[in-house]
Amino acid sequence: MKNIEKKIKENKNEIFGGKPENGHRARFAAKLSLMQKPKRISFMPYLKYIAAAAVVAVAFFIFKTEKTKNGVTAFNDVHIDEVKQYYAMQLNNEIDATKELLKNIDEQYRNEILSDIKLMEIAENKIPNALDDERKAALIVSVYRRKIEWLHNLQSNVLACNR
Repeated sequence: MKNIEKKIKENKNEIFGGKPENGHRARFAAKLSLMQKPKRISFMPYLKYIAAAAVVAVAFFIFKTEKTKNGVTAFNDVHIDEVKQYYAMQLNNEIDATKELLKNIDEQYRNEILSDIKLMEIAENKIPNALDDERKAALIVSVYRRKIEWLHNLQSNVLACNR
């Protein structure tokens, strides 16, 4: 420890007296502005819980389930197009919320994430016609839930980085 103090005292003119390199202040200001958060009231963490509760309530009323003889849950009166539309709407809402959160991060990372989201949007969910309506609906729900869960995880990570 004494050796370090001695070296600092001997070389203090070089350490503290030198001028910074060209562009140092601009680079420092850019990094500082990225670290500063905009002052706002964040209701997004609570919004996802409210939205999840609403989705569960709506799904409960739309997809009335009952237990079959062997204990497997069955969908009554399932309409495949309605299931697709419902989950597509939920996915679009989550995409919009994610895009809103992405406005606060670095442009390079934002563009990479937005391209991933775009790929997720255009990915076709082909369902085999050999499946009955109940299994088709279950497959659609599974695919959309995974996408929505991925967006929730992304939103949580973005919020954690912004804090």
